[in-house]
Amino acid sequence: MDYYAVNLWRECGIMRIFASYLDMIPMRMRLFILFICCCFACTGTTMGQDLKVKKNDVKVTLLSLASGSTRITYERAFSPLNSAELTLGLISWGWDIMNHADPEGLLMKFAFKWNLIPQEESGSWLAGFYVKPELVVADYDYLPEQKSSVTHHTTRWALMAECGYQWVLRWFDFDIYTGLGYSQGDDNYHNYYHSFMLYPKESCLAATAGFRVGVAF
Repeated sequence: MDYYAVNLWRECGIMRIFASYLDMIPMRMRLFILFICCCFACTGTTMGQDLKVKKNDVKVTLLSLASGSTRITYERAFSPLNSAELTLGLISWGWDIMNHADPEGLLMKFAFKWNLIPQEESGSWLAGFYVKPELVVADYDYLPEQKSSVTHHTTRWALMAECGYQWVLRWFDFDIYTGLGYSQGDDNYHNYYHSFMLYPKESCLAATAGFRVGVAF
């Protein structure tokens, strides 16, 4: 009886220590870890289903690292013609060499894709020319000037219409895209919202372009 009581006490102590460490992790970091775990869970459940056709990928937007954020995208194909994307961005994970604004916050994107010209020889449902509507929401703080100590807060959303082409070579995934859309929300001193810019700066016309690299499975 004493043996089980000691073990229970130890387990409770470990749980208390784990809970205290969990409280030290910022909420955006918890969301990021949860997102990565979900991606790996989807990997584990789909790897054994069909080894011939690649229906999933995980991609990184490389250019976002130079603007002070890390954006990771998970894509799942439902058929050779349709797929969906979910992107989570940690604004502050990167090197803001563009504006030196020390941004900090979160970005989320969701898109549904139509693969109009599939790349059939790739062995993947993800490859080919596509169009997609995409909803973008950014919420973050930043410094309007490099030497400023007062932070500004920005919350802005955009509904984008995008097109692009995705290549899949065995496991390697390369995705290039561009698009325009409508945006509303708080203005930004630097006219950069960690996924799109406004043209002109005072308008509601949003524009985006970039590329991603990743792994298809």
